[in-house]
Amino acid sequence: MKRSEEAALLYSLAAYLGASMLATVLLLLGALAVMKAFFASAGFLFGPRGIYWLKPLLQDSIGFAAAASGTALAQYYLAGLFRFSGIDRSELAVIVSFTALFCGLLFWRGALLSSLGAYGFSGLPVTLAALLGGLEAVFQEPGKISRPRWLSLFFG
Repeated sequence: MKRSEEAALLYSLAAYLGASMLATVLLLLGALAVMKAFFASAGFLFGPRGIYWLKPLLQDSIGFAAAASGTALAQYYLAGLFRFSGIDRSELAVIVSFTALFCGLLFWRGALLSSLGAYGFSGLPVTLAALLGGLEAVFQEPGKISRPRWLSLFFG
């Protein structure tokens, strides 16, 4: 590997990790917005007293579902772009795994400081979704980055 190839790989790695962390923060904020919008719309449907049985039950689960599905899609496309750097699949799988762990930890820490429920395993859905999306792109044929296969289960 030449010195310029090593520098390009290092810059690609830093860009992938930075874009993944930025996507995680944006998805946390998006999940909070979806959760608040759901809670506000439920207030119109059930009235101010009737929504309190929904709050712990559905509010957090909708936020975690929005964050996990968005994370899987973001990691799928980011890992697909990172494959163009010419890195081996096994090395890329390790990088995706570490990035998924860091994204889950960042989400967990952000969830602790937000109105989203601060559960001990709140970063686990995001970590697993990042692994699902990233490893899907890693083990797909080169040049075939399109809609993920698991997405067709929900949208045909």
